[in-house]
Amino acid sequence: MSSVVYVHVGTPKSGTTFLQQVLWSQRALAAEQGVVLPLEHFNNHYWATLDVRGLAGKEPHPTEAMGAWDRLSSAALADPAPRALISHELFAGASDTQARRAMERFGAAEVHLVVTARDLVRQVTAEWQEHVKHRSTSTLSEFVANLRERAEDRSGWFWRVQDVAGIIDRWGKSVPAERIHIVTLPPSGGPPGLLWERFARLLGLEPGSFDTTSQRQNTSLGLAQTELLRQVNLALGDRLPVPGPYPGVAKDVLAHKILAAQAGLPLQLDDHDVAYAVATSQLMVAELSELDVDIVGSLGELISVAPTDTEARAEVTTDQLADSAIAAIADLLAVMSEREKAGRETKALVTDLKSHPFRTAVSQAADTRPSLQKAKSTWGKFTGR
Repeated sequence: MSSVVYVHVGTPKSGTTFLQQVLWSQRALAAEQGVVLPLEHFNNHYWATLDVRGLAGKEPHPTEAMGAWDRLSSAALADPAPRALISHELFAGASDTQARRAMERFGAAEVHLVVTARDLVRQVTAEWQEHVKHRSTSTLSEFVANLRERAEDRSGWFWRVQDVAGIIDRWGKSVPAERIHIVTLPPSGGPPGLLWERFARLLGLEPGSFDTTSQRQNTSLGLAQTELLRQVNLALGDRLPVPGPYPGVAKDVLAHKILAAQAGLPLQLDDHDVAYAVATSQLMVAELSELDVDIVGSLGELISVAPTDTEARAEVTTDQLADSAIAAIADLLAVMSEREKAGRETKALVTDLKSHPFRTAVSQAADTRPSLQKAKSTWGKFTGR
């Protein structure tokens, strides 16, 4: 069985997707260095978050979520590798009871709790953008006003997944302080590989042996692009609901494939909200400093710094929205054309396969196996094709 199990529970928008992509894309290398990612696919870790949070078996969540935490935790414990890693940021949303039950599955095993964290100014704007990508129509000002109303008792989704001390309190009750690790993100402009270096070394991996460059897919939207998507959400009305077709069309295609590729100003809070975020982050860091847990990085990096680019805090102009929309429409047409072409090719392949199954199988196999090229050529001469 694994000697040590690392449970990485968040926070969202703190580099978790990047870290997971690096590890899952080079899973074999991680295993060679003693760290196993249990089960065969990242989805198993996502399904486990649904199971832990009591969402398994409820529409529209996949049936695979039923019992997913038991399967994942059992696989982590049973693997002979020295260390196992369970990682998904949505574990942060678990309640006190849900987290306690989840951790009880590990019994007497050595478990380490890992939380990645980033300063509040960047987290507020990142979470608002993520809400817009999930069909929210709230403006940034409305979003901030809502979280400020809930700040005192740290209620609501934002505080549940971004209050690091609260996450540690819920998930870390059975974990000794020396096995609780807060990995901080460096401030904007810091070394791009520093987060990975910190996370990898915590797990006992050699950071430099992994390729991190191919994993840096930027899906962040600029100021005008986020506002455009928010207004699209308004215009949709009841169409493309969530849950339903919206994520596959609006989030994956319009937001991540098209709008994220456009140049744009970064999202920033106004001066009033920046001051609030800075003051709140100072209070949160003071709470964390009293926990006596392992800090990988510096708690000072979690204290927000007021940005200096006032242009990015300006209102989006009509011209900026129009420019973004026109470019997005052009790119959408290109995507539709590519998908239509792929659809025609797939339809032709299916028709050919039904009519000539043997020839199609030989042709496809020959494309990837040089030893079959001669058979393909002979078959072509025999059939005149």
